[in-house]
Amino acid sequence: MDQLHMLRAFVAAAQHRSFSKAAVSLGVTTGSISKAIAKLEVNVQTRLLHRTTRSVTLTEAAQSYFVSCCRLLEELDEANRRITQEREVDAGRLRLVVHPTLIGETFARFVERYRAVAPNVSLMISVHDGLVSLYDGQFDIALLPPNLVEQSAVIRRTLSQSTRIWVASPGYLAQHGTPGRAVDLSAHFLLFDPKAWRKGSCFVELVEAGRQVTVLPQASMDGNEVMLRAAALAGTGIAMLPELMIREDLAAGHLVPILPDCGVPESDAEICIFYSHRELLPTRFRTFVDFCTEFFRAERMQKSSRAVESLAPVLRPRPSLVAA
Repeated sequence: MDQLHMLRAFVAAAQHRSFSKAAVSLGVTTGSISKAIAKLEVNVQTRLLHRTTRSVTLTEAAQSYFVSCCRLLEELDEANRRITQEREVDAGRLRLVVHPTLIGETFARFVERYRAVAPNVSLMISVHDGLVSLYDGQFDIALLPPNLVEQSAVIRRTLSQSTRIWVASPGYLAQHGTPGRAVDLSAHFLLFDPKAWRKGSCFVELVEAGRQVTVLPQASMDGNEVMLRAAALAGTGIAMLPELMIREDLAAGHLVPILPDCGVPESDAEICIFYSHRELLPTRFRTFVDFCTEFFRAERMQKSSRAVESLAPVLRPRPSLVAA
């Protein structure tokens, strides 16, 4: 049996923790994977994988061997990529998964500009707010918060960090009043992420000006951030949402920020780009990663510039009065 096939079967099974998923990734049968690994174990006289009905894991003796095999295969694949690079084109399918937080006018502009840069790439976008794996063959690149990507070995770059803020529609505030302190939220209809509730209770833990505050809402609705944004825009209640997600809503006056000193612990929302390899990316993946990084960098700079401009009237020196 081909030594290279045995090594690829072993590495794939260890990465995917499954013989069947390894077989799909290599385009072979599950039986072929099983036979290849059994033959490799005979060759090296060492048990490499623990097999159960639910998962496959590396044995302690195979840890360093796995790292060496990965390095060897990556170097071989890189050599093959380099020799065929001249014939590689920026075309093909790119399967992208994004978090609902990103969906809005900014993301529409992002997609439009990317398609202008890479017109031959077939961009397939899935919106997903659950846990994602980049090794199951479903997605190529992810734009997600760090806690929603399974593999710690994937490449990660931070694209955007956004603070969650309290917002409501002008219509809701006109009808129900604007809360001035965190405790005032107890008299309002709150739109919240389910994770914000104190475990096993109906209370919400908040932080106001550095102090912890517990609030028992009069009424509430929880769900994902897309649903909460829609409810806030409809005037249902007061929501806490990432500023990145509602930037256009705030600029248009459809939502109004309130309680600037009040938030939840660990309120920052981070969006990162994840991909499985650094050196072995196809051209279309490398183009997308570079474009994505530059686009969000430009967005951050524009946001900072707008913030400075908004402070200009406050910071501009007042003319002094000269006595006649």
